[in-house]
Amino acid sequence: MTARVLCLLGIVLVACSQSHPTAAVSPTEQTTSSPVSGPMPAGDLPVTRVDFSCRLPVVTVNPRSSFPDLHGGFITFPAGQLADDPNGTMPVRGFPHDDYATTVSPVIYGDGGGFYDRAAKRWVPASPAATLADGSAYAYVTADSSAQIVDVASGRVRTFELKPLDRPAVLDFSTRGVFLYQPSGMGGPGEGVWLLNLITGSVTLVRAVHRLWAVLDGKAWVARLDPRDKTVWPPIDIQPADSLAEVDLATGAETQWFYRAGAYSWMIGFASGRPLISVGSDVRLIDQPGSGGKLIYSGSLTFDGYFQHYQGDGDRIWLGNERGIYLYRPDRGLQKVFAYNATPGSGGDIHPAGICL
Repeated sequence: MTARVLCLLGIVLVACSQSHPTAAVSPTEQTTSSPVSGPMPAGDLPVTRVDFSCRLPVVTVNPRSSFPDLHGGFITFPAGQLADDPNGTMPVRGFPHDDYATTVSPVIYGDGGGFYDRAAKRWVPASPAATLADGSAYAYVTADSSAQIVDVASGRVRTFELKPLDRPAVLDFSTRGVFLYQPSGMGGPGEGVWLLNLITGSVTLVRAVHRLWAVLDGKAWVARLDPRDKTVWPPIDIQPADSLAEVDLATGAETQWFYRAGAYSWMIGFASGRPLISVGSDVRLIDQPGSGGKLIYSGSLTFDGYFQHYQGDGDRIWLGNERGIYLYRPDRGLQKVFAYNATPGSGGDIHPAGICL
């Protein structure tokens, strides 16, 4: 399961190209709560009431062990009220499974993150990036390095052995198969890319890609250190990187999208197919190669996790952390729209799990 999903970095994203499942309203909501009131933590934003109506699926992370339980629910706007969904409970299973399970039948399992599958009208304990475009199936890798392909509606599972790969992880799931990589044990970018063919069961190396962040639509996104950068980097466990590049998996052609000397450009996911990065105290949406990108946020707020806590929604981006839910709109900037009271440092938080409808 993915400890990387929960704690690699101070900023994260729900992978959110438009090809992935989106959110819908559950008919089983209960346990309504209003935004938390009280003193505003230092460096935080005040809660702002939005001027539109929709319901946002969210997952709350509740610490119980080293891998916290997940709970799905919906926030109704503009009231800003959270209703837990009893069908959204996804407790962690400990050793030797180290995964999550739903509590409604058919029971399905996954490696964490969690989102609401609009097509199937149920919660899924896995990443949207590991899900087919129509929401019918998803993939995850178990503790014994086997790939599980899960039918969301029936719970039926197909198992594929991935050896000699050691605990690979799913990057993308498309009609071509399941794209895999080897995560870094230190956090940060990994190595890949392999493809699991669901017809033959074969696992083949698509291309040897180093310092790999993500794969989407046949392109790999990688960390690079530009030779123009003469920065003397302090000793760190992760190799320095000052740029983000795109690698065409078919041709190997590499295109630099972003570069800033002396600053680690940490990719945190996608919004409508475009890369989001954290660089210094900024979060930026990079809309074309060579651009400085659009500034989404600059400041001291952090959003715990990895490729899980951002949700693209048209020109809006939803964010989550231990303090609540935040919303970016081009004409409003970043606003806090729901307060949450997780204990700082406990591992608890709330994050978006689909678009707001």
